Amino acid sequence: MVRPSRTGGKTSEAKIRKSSPAKGHEPTKAKRRSAPTASRVERRSVSGPSKDLKAARKQQAATAEILKVIASSPNDVQPVVEAVAERAMSLLDAWSVVVTRFDGELLRFGAARGALPDTEQFLRNQLPDRPEGAWFAGRSILQRSAINISDALADPSPQIRDHACMRGFRAALSVPMLRDGQPIGAITVTRREAGAFAANEVELLQTFADQAVIAIENTRLFNETEEVLERQSATADILKVIASSPSNVQPVFEAIAESAKRLLGSHHAVVTRVIDDTVHLAAFTVGDEEGDKALQSRFPMPLSGPGPNSRAARTGEIERVTDTETYLDSSEDFKKSARARGFRSVLVVPMLRNGVAIGTIATSRRQPGSFADKEIDLLRTFADQAVIAIENARLFEELRDRQADLARSVDELTATGDVLKIISRSSIDLETVLDTLVETVARLCRTDQTLMFRRHDDKYHLVAACGLSAEAKVFIHTHPLTLDRGSVSGRVALERRAVHIYDVLQDPEYTYSGQKVSGARTILGVPLLREDALVGIFTVHRTRVDPFTDKEIELVTTFADQAVIAIENARLFEELRERQAELRVTFDNMGDGVVMFGADTRLVAWNRNFQEMLDLPDAFLGRRPSYAEYFRYLADRGEYSADLEADLRRLNEDPWQALRLERTRPDGRVIEVRRNSVPGGGFVLIYSDITERKRAEEAIRAARDAAEMALRELQTAQASLVHAQKMAALGQVTAGIAHEIKNPLNFVNNFAGLSVELLDELKDAAARSVGAPDPSKRTEIAEIIGMLTGNLEKIVEHGRRADGIVRSMLQHSRGSSDDWQSTDLNALAEEALNLAYHGARAQDPNFDIALERDLDRNLAPVDVVPQELTRVLLNLIGNGFYAAAKRSVEGDGTFRPALKVTTREFGESVEVRVRDNGVGIPAEDYEKLFQPFFTTKPTGEGTGLGLSISYEIVTQQHGGTITVDSEVGDFAEFTVRLPRRGRAVAG
Repeated sequence: MVRPSRTGGKTSEAKIRKSSPAKGHEPTKAKRRSAPTASRVERRSVSGPSKDLKAARKQQAATAEILKVIASSPNDVQPVVEAVAERAMSLLDAWSVVVTRFDGELLRFGAARGALPDTEQFLRNQLPDRPEGAWFAGRSILQRSAINISDALADPSPQIRDHACMRGFRAALSVPMLRDGQPIGAITVTRREAGAFAANEVELLQTFADQAVIAIENTRLFNETEEVLERQSATADILKVIASSPSNVQPVFEAIAESAKRLLGSHHAVVTRVIDDTVHLAAFTVGDEEGDKALQSRFPMPLSGPGPNSRAARTGEIERVTDTETYLDSSEDFKKSARARGFRSVLVVPMLRNGVAIGTIATSRRQPGSFADKEIDLLRTFADQAVIAIENARLFEELRDRQADLARSVDELTATGDVLKIISRSSIDLETVLDTLVETVARLCRTDQTLMFRRHDDKYHLVAACGLSAEAKVFIHTHPLTLDRGSVSGRVALERRAVHIYDVLQDPEYTYSGQKVSGARTILGVPLLREDALVGIFTVHRTRVDPFTDKEIELVTTFADQAVIAIENARLFEELRERQAELRVTFDNMGDGVVMFGADTRLVAWNRNFQEMLDLPDAFLGRRPSYAEYFRYLADRGEYSADLEADLRRLNEDPWQALRLERTRPDGRVIEVRRNSVPGGGFVLIYSDITERKRAEEAIRAARDAAEMALRELQTAQASLVHAQKMAALGQVTAGIAHEIKNPLNFVNNFAGLSVELLDELKDAAARSVGAPDPSKRTEIAEIIGMLTGNLEKIVEHGRRADGIVRSMLQHSRGSSDDWQSTDLNALAEEALNLAYHGARAQDPNFDIALERDLDRNLAPVDVVPQELTRVLLNLIGNGFYAAAKRSVEGDGTFRPALKVTTREFGESVEVRVRDNGVGIPAEDYEKLFQPFFTTKPTGEGTGLGLSISYEIVTQQHGGTITVDSEVGDFAEFTVRLPRRGRAVAG
């Protein structure tokens, strides 16, 4: 198994047969026997039963010795491979024997024997090596069969020949050690003499290989079992620690760190916890003082920081560091700590709860390298146990807190119930309720002093107290509260919230002089609020520095709410008594007569007006008559006619039925009687003198008739105004048309006059050239005729234009129309824009504005009433001209008026936008903008009907929408959206 020299002779391999060996390099397949022999194998055939018996005994003895070694070393394979090398050396008359182990990648040294004294050291220096370079053992490993070389000096490999020459051997035999068909090692034997090993020698060496495999497998199983037992024992120990300290995880962390270090053969082990995005050191195995200090100095560390602990906690994945010196995600502090602690490789496993890392377990080794999968699994098991311990501690702590909370809640509920009972039983005895409340708070919240102030006449008066000395009470009564930040009560009154001062002597703003008398150090103040109105202040004191907990603050707040309820109840009760007195006065002084009958239909109460209105004696009312008796009394007095009396009697059969009637008394007064039922039984009769109301109703009726007539007249006037607005629009259009007509007519006139002159010139030229016109004259005549023809064409063109303008004017002047046509919306917008522009120019020759067109050229024709839609566009464009011109007048001269018309296709609808950069429209005018007679223009400049009419045309006639968007001083934009298949909306 050494690296041979480059010299040597030929090598041949012999195939092992039962007869003499043959030349070649074929591997030998050894025969397997159920019980291998252990006698010394002779190279030549031996005759005679005595020699065979002797050899068999030697083989049996060797096998038995190896088996004894296997039995005596179940957890160590080294004595077995040493024994195999020793017996192979002696039984096979070997020059050298080497046993190698194969780990799947490399051949490693196992044991060696040899005639040369440096055999073992020589082989140790050559290994480990890959099978391709390990000569005979490598061949048997790769081919998974025995390699029998009769003469190494004749081998084709120069390295083999050099090696055989250097080490002094000729023949070689290598047998693989196979477990389930996979090589785990090899046994190689050499001899000084050339010649292949005999079949029984190969078989004996294969037997030794099988025994080595058994020993290796036994050792592996024994060690794995031992490891499992050790892990189970460590797990059980950790579980015992978890069980013995359910509320304290520190012993668990320490046990896990020690177990991880011991079972993984680690240099150190570290346990960390993640708290509030920070990694904290929880436990570690102790090393030297310098290394421990270096480790502790790195914690706590941010979760987002570098290093394997932070990374594993942040990602929730296992972090493997094969070499700390080349680890990329680390800081120099980590490397310094690694050097100080003396480790080079690290394995970090996160402790996961619901997929989130709550800590890590790390183990390290002195040498660089990776950790095995089973080691990772073991550390993951410890991480799971740590999570269990943390969760147990958390649950135990929660359970303990909940039990304490439950006990406190029971006390609080009992106290709250007691206070509520007192509130319900003593609704008018407020002092008793408040005294009980402050005493309860003092007991439940462990306060030294409890004070309650109530607001009255804009001052806060002490109404209940507990724990105050006589001196403190006198001081508080003689020194009213000042509502400033110098006291807790003042801050509560100013901020309307709970104020908690841990130590008033350390608060720079606290200046209340009463502290020296009361001795308070920790103070909590809670406002007594009723619908955001401050009705009092509740303060609790401790004469020691001992801040109140959130639970205690919540409890004080709850009792403060109960105090508000008690104060409110007392206030309401007092108000109720006052209201009752007021109601009695009001009842007696009501203008109507009121009488109440109870559920038994007997008289319960009445007011003075009722008695006076019906002239009823005190004696009659004092008897508390029933409703039937009361009705009979009035009938006997002749209050009712015969017909009315019959109706009243019929209604009297169900006195709880609502009743309303009018009757005229003998003195001419008209009395209205209303009967209404009362919840819970009974009913009320209300007698009202409605004589004046009847007269007023007559007057109102007359006024209503007059108002209706005025409304009709107003509607007529409105129609006239609408017509006037239409006429104004028509006038504006007419002015524009007149301007438009003027230009083409000027062209017609000018070109007509020019044509006359040209005709005269043509006549003169023709007269001069009669008979023999020269070429130049003929050319002049042709030019004049051409110009004349062009002028006539222009006259025709402008005449047609004038005709079109007149036709548009006539269409617009016809007013409203229901003539629906498929219309080019772009052309309609162009026409309206031109008409409006020239109309504005006709009214003001100095009018100037930049016109922009953004027309969708893919816009298909849409069904509309062209005349009506033109009216809408003229109105919107005219308003835009007005707003832009107004801003230009009000500006500094640099403003450039502009108006933009946009059309767009939206599939089932089309849109037209008119946008100007004028003065804009206030947002508060949006809703009123389309109402009749509303205008943003000054009086006399607008009728307020243009947008109203436009709104009706778009929404009612075309079924579309018209909206406005504007910013004052910047722009105004009107958007008209029309459905493609829209027709006039019904109505």
